[in-house]
Amino acid sequence: MRLTLQAAVLGVLLAALLTWLMINGKGEMDAAFAQTRRTVDAIALAESRMQHDVLRARTGLLRNYDPIVAHLHEMQAALSGLQAASGPDDGEMRSLAEAIAREAQMVERFKTGNALVQNSIAYFDSLSDRLSEPDIDPKLARAVAALQIRVSELAREASPKRLDDIRTRLDVLAASAPSDRDADISAIVLHGRQLLDLLPQVDTVARSLPNSSSEAARQALLEARRTLRDQRQARADGFRLALYAAALCLVALVVRVGLLMRAGTLVLRRTIAFQSVVAQAANHFSASQPDEIASRIVDVMAMVSTGACTDHCYILMLDGSDTVHLWNRAGLQAPRGWPLAQRALVPDIIAASEDYIFVETADAIGPPALVRPLAQRGVATFTCARLRRGGHIVGVLCFERTVSVLPPWMRHSRGLLRVVAESFGAALERQHVWAERREIEAALRRAQRLEAIGIFASGVAHNINNVLNVMLGHAEIAADALPVDPGRATEHIGLLVQAGGRAHEIAGQILDYGRRGCSSQNTSAVDAIVAETVDVIRTSTADPTAILLTGTTDGAIVDGEPAQLQQVIHNLIRNAIQASEPGAAVDVQLERVRLPGPRAFSHGELPSGTYARIRVSDAGCGMDEATCARIFEPFFTTRPAGTGLGLATAFEFVQEQAGAFDVRSAPGVGSAFEVWLAARPASERGVPAAGGTVMIVGAARATVQEDEETLAALGYEPIGYTDPDAALTALRMEPKRFDILIVENQPSRSLGLAFARRAARIVDRPIVLSLSASDTVRPEVLSAIPIVDVAHRPWRSSALALTLRRHLGSEARSAPPQRTVAENRVVAQ
Repeated sequence: MRLTLQAAVLGVLLAALLTWLMINGKGEMDAAFAQTRRTVDAIALAESRMQHDVLRARTGLLRNYDPIVAHLHEMQAALSGLQAASGPDDGEMRSLAEAIAREAQMVERFKTGNALVQNSIAYFDSLSDRLSEPDIDPKLARAVAALQIRVSELAREASPKRLDDIRTRLDVLAASAPSDRDADISAIVLHGRQLLDLLPQVDTVARSLPNSSSEAARQALLEARRTLRDQRQARADGFRLALYAAALCLVALVVRVGLLMRAGTLVLRRTIAFQSVVAQAANHFSASQPDEIASRIVDVMAMVSTGACTDHCYILMLDGSDTVHLWNRAGLQAPRGWPLAQRALVPDIIAASEDYIFVETADAIGPPALVRPLAQRGVATFTCARLRRGGHIVGVLCFERTVSVLPPWMRHSRGLLRVVAESFGAALERQHVWAERREIEAALRRAQRLEAIGIFASGVAHNINNVLNVMLGHAEIAADALPVDPGRATEHIGLLVQAGGRAHEIAGQILDYGRRGCSSQNTSAVDAIVAETVDVIRTSTADPTAILLTGTTDGAIVDGEPAQLQQVIHNLIRNAIQASEPGAAVDVQLERVRLPGPRAFSHGELPSGTYARIRVSDAGCGMDEATCARIFEPFFTTRPAGTGLGLATAFEFVQEQAGAFDVRSAPGVGSAFEVWLAARPASERGVPAAGGTVMIVGAARATVQEDEETLAALGYEPIGYTDPDAALTALRMEPKRFDILIVENQPSRSLGLAFARRAARIVDRPIVLSLSASDTVRPEVLSAIPIVDVAHRPWRSSALALTLRRHLGSEARSAPPQRTVAENRVVAQ
């Protein structure tokens, strides 16, 4: 530890030295000098272009001064960049700035003078053109034209001789000016003389501009920057040499640290391996169903204890169940005094100040109350964690090492044992919550059944009572009128028969509603059933063309009895017809829809998948929100002659098939009912139930009840047992009562393979082994037991129906059990 600290300090110092040398050894002056040179070249180029444009403006080839100003701005911008990168005491930079400033002043003077010159020439030309008109004296016109030619030549050459010639001509023109043109001649003379005065000044500025170039200042700046670059480059070379020496020292330090770290490599490797074991243990709990956690605890204890190199691991539950779980390393017996000696430590463990306790008896590390009894039992190291549920201690998880000392790497992994303890605590909490949830759900289902029975009985009594009152009234009237008025009696007897038919209809709808949840696993072709239903309804309506059928589901096959699906469509179309005016159109649309993700509807929610959508819409009276909220309640109706069971029966059928209703309606607008049913894949076909009595043998009562409900929905008669002995007794008393046995694999409770062996000696019936998602059974084990198949949880209704149909069909019942089926399925999984 001391050498490691010294190496760390030395490493920090060397790192700081290397950083300082690296910063000072950077050869950045080359880049700075190159940037300066590019900027100076940009100034020279802009200056050259500016002088060129000045000459063009002087000769009249450039009428706009914007290019000259742009070049001047380029020079000033480049100068600003150079000044930003240099210090305030840079003499060469000041000289360059002064030279550029002088050029800017001269450019401004040129622009002012040249503008006046060009304006005078233009005005002179305009006046000259005016005096060249046909009504002007020819002699005067020739003199003005000759003067105009001389003035236009000044743009190319402004020599003194040419200037004197123009001045003489102006004097002659002024002296011989006629009286009627005196104003124009005076203006020509005035602008001509002004042009002669300004032109020499502008030419002087244009000629002196190249002589005022910043070339000397630019060269001086580049030379100064080059000298500075050479000086700094020499200094950087020295720092690089120092950096090389420091790097050699760092290499030596790295070698030293590497030798020190090599000793800890094994510790790190074993710690990482144990981390993997802890993660696998947590995943093992996560992958288990809540009812499987109890049987997984010892497996996880073995996994963790083997990875932690401990000799014994045990859990003592303190929740009143007195449950214990023990694991011993192979070849070792249970710890000394098990389990009384271990339970004797519980009061001291609970009295400890922390939930996690670490004891090393050799060094007397840990709570004194635990060190002595553990040492007397020969325990070298002891690790304990208190398991909590809702803030209360419900158990302790303990690891003991007795025959070997604690490896060094384990001292660094005690924190992982806390993670293990939390995983055990979370698993036990999950198991407890699941058990409570099953009890609450069972109680809720019982309450819902009682509530449904009450509502159902009330509705049945109400509807049947109404019909009976009508029937009794007509019967009394017919009895009174029979001797006196046979015609009236016949009329009321007809009404009595009509009321009886109404009662028969109500009874039929009640039976349809009561059959929910008991449908067999048949399938229905949507297109064919809807088309047939529409044809049947059209034959009984006044206007068959009012029912429009459009679209197709592309041959979609859905779950459910065809007769029940036909009844759903029939109810929806009849309701639409009754809600519409006579002869109004009722649209029936079919479509196959692919949902890319989950979607919520007005009555239900569907996951992603392919669905058949049946839409029945009308333009009738519509419904308000309050009515829409209750349309699927049994016995709720808005029509005096309605029973309130048509939509309720349809809704129950759609719910059984895991479908959904989407209802849209508004008063005065109409209604649209959409039925969404999952379309089966093309490769999947309906599996009809074979029927029969199934014995279910499981560990938990709640699980067995759920299995019974699943099998009842498939059309079987399930009988569940949680006591294996009671199940065997039932087989002995009535060996021919059961057609097939489904046995849950629970080796710790004499279930699974052990029960299958005993049951096979009593009856010759197929036995299906129920396994969890993580269970595996070797094929050679199944080959010795009459297991015909395996069913993995969670059960899928279609797969389970296939399995039972395979072994309960007429051919399977007459043939002996086929063990190879189960063997092949286990191998495949």
